[in-house]
Amino acid sequence: MGKFLIDPGPSRKGWHRLSKVLRCPRLYALSYNMKHRTSDIPPAEPLIKGSLFHVGLAHHYGLQSTLYEDKDLYSPTEAVRALAQLQPVGHRAAWQRYVPQMEETLAAYLLHWSAEQWDVEGIEHELCVNVYDDKTNETYFYTQRVDLVWRHPMTGKVWFVDHKTTNRFSGKTVGGYSMNGQFIGYQMIGQKMFGDKWGGVLLNVIEWGKGGASPTFHRMPIDPAPHSVANFRNTITNAERLIREFEDVEPSLWPATHHESACWPYRKCRFYETCQWGSKT
Repeated sequence: MGKFLIDPGPSRKGWHRLSKVLRCPRLYALSYNMKHRTSDIPPAEPLIKGSLFHVGLAHHYGLQSTLYEDKDLYSPTEAVRALAQLQPVGHRAAWQRYVPQMEETLAAYLLHWSAEQWDVEGIEHELCVNVYDDKTNETYFYTQRVDLVWRHPMTGKVWFVDHKTTNRFSGKTVGGYSMNGQFIGYQMIGQKMFGDKWGGVLLNVIEWGKGGASPTFHRMPIDPAPHSVANFRNTITNAERLIREFEDVEPSLWPATHHESACWPYRKCRFYETCQWGSKT
């Protein structure tokens, strides 16, 4: 049996999926349609670096726990190299160029947090809840993959830890996440699953060193958003209804947002030409 690589990818029916619907329904349809899944363009730098660092942290905490004691886990740096190597041939060089930086940052992270003491109860763990739609009497399956599930050894409270990598960290970074659907979903699931043992969501920030500077690391709890958590069911069901409404429609004909925040957020959407000129069959 070969080495085991922990999957750091999105959950099956979670915010990664629904956020695409809410950002631009056509983006969702094209992204999840088999004919359009491959691309000659590698992911953007933030996504590559974030994915590589996530898998490195998953293996670090996996080796610190008993969750994978029946698996032959890669070391953190081996996992980073393995994930880069698994990419399509045309994308591989774009991923491998960041491997040395990931290895250096992982070493700095492990040194910085060497004294942490939490009980690890889940790593890249997919959690799920049922969400009822009182307008259609349907029940939808909502999932989220949690980077790290920690239980505090003194209080017994359960915390979801989310790793975020960024070029620049500020108070605005933290405030933005409080109202982010991913974190609202964490709160909803955590409250439902753990009740009075629910601690909250902890943001684990890795700030890349720029211009030769060393990386820096930050941790802080995310402020709860009780009103949004209480109404998150409506966000989920509205998105699911839209998917059902157009599920038999050609993806390039789904409604589009037609706004620069969706079409060109930090670089051109990979389906820009499809929307501009139509689908090539």
